[in-house]
Amino acid sequence: MKRLLLLIAIGLLCTSTLSVAGKIYKWTDSEGNIHYGERPPNGQSQQIHVPSTPPSSGATAATPSSQADSRKNLLEAFDKERADKAEATAKADKEKAVRDKNCSNARKRVASLSIGGRIYDITEEGERRYLEEADIQARLAEARKAVDQWCN
Repeated sequence: MKRLLLLIAIGLLCTSTLSVAGKIYKWTDSEGNIHYGERPPNGQSQQIHVPSTPPSSGATAATPSSQADSRKNLLEAFDKERADKAEATAKADKEKAVRDKNCSNARKRVASLSIGGRIYDITEEGERRYLEEADIQARLAEARKAVDQWCN
């Protein structure tokens, strides 16, 4: 739906017979999303300058095609900025998922070592080797450090 609206907006900009450049504003909403438009919300926006002529040595009067090109370049820049932000958000979400998983595993390890009882390892021969209290306390300390690292 957003792409359709974007395509319609680009089409309208390109087929416009009037080559008048209006003011374009950029603002960020309460959820951190960046928006662009002709009418900003309650004064928390930044006006973006759209050049009326393309940068060239022989500057002539702005033509509709040069206006369309400058708008197209501006929209491409906006799309790149949105894509970069989406990529950064996806990366942050992925890192948060890894932290949450490691935190959960560390807490489960602390809980299993804190319960008490007989705790053992399996040797290479497949036999049980029961841990002594000092070994259990050492592993419990390591598990608590892991909780501090991943959960805080």
